[in-house]
Amino acid sequence: MENNIFENLFIFEMANSHQGSVEHGINIIKEMGRITRKYNIKAAVKLQYRHLDSFIHPDFKGRQDVPHIPRFESTKLNYNQFSQLVEAMRHEGLITMSTPFDEKGVSWCCDQGLDIIKVASCSAMDWPLLEEVAKANKPIIISTGGKTISDIDKIYNFFMHRNCTFAFMHCVAEYPVPNERVQLDFIDRMRNRYRGIVVGYSGHENPGDNIIPMLAVAKGAKIFERHVGLPTETIKLNAYSMNPEQADNWVRSILEAKNICSLKKEN
Repeated sequence: MENNIFENLFIFEMANSHQGSVEHGINIIKEMGRITRKYNIKAAVKLQYRHLDSFIHPDFKGRQDVPHIPRFESTKLNYNQFSQLVEAMRHEGLITMSTPFDEKGVSWCCDQGLDIIKVASCSAMDWPLLEEVAKANKPIIISTGGKTISDIDKIYNFFMHRNCTFAFMHCVAEYPVPNERVQLDFIDRMRNRYRGIVVGYSGHENPGDNIIPMLAVAKGAKIFERHVGLPTETIKLNAYSMNPEQADNWVRSILEAKNICSLKKEN
């Protein structure tokens, strides 16, 4: 696949919002599929792969006092369950995508024939993992939260030397991120520095405020990512995840911004 897979791509990040339930995950996918068809956009639902048997150190398994471990363990899905979610994405006409946090996760992406591999900000300098990602021979999107220009240069050189097709995402690794720390000017800096590389924006701001993604369009972002979920009587979304109505408004706002920013041909 060429760079055009990245152009005008919307990414609905499921993360652990499936709550460890295939049924609930499929319901989220159906909602995102509905939005995708409503606006006729190119969109992906993104999973996260962690092989928890080796990802969590044995001394920390089952601990409730360490952030994230109870969340990861309580929402664990196996390979076959994730494969059901992938098939649901394909049924909805969505691009298939996952963030692997370990080498086994990369092999899952390959075995399932996913379209795109995403590298999380926290993994963007995990060189053994990046080696496996590069070998997968798939389009790659790399988030850059917390990375210096020197760091991003190294990541850029790593994937360029391996002839990979990749894109960068401006991301602030704060959940949620306040408006004063979004730093959208960094999109300009990356676009000017890494010529020919698509740059996108992965947002964690207030899910009801669509000014920031509209400004990201004006800055030249071509990929747009947000965490999504589906609230129920027993499931409450976190402060940076969008419900389907908010995701619908997010997509509509970005498309409106693209229309505002585009040059129109005169008759």
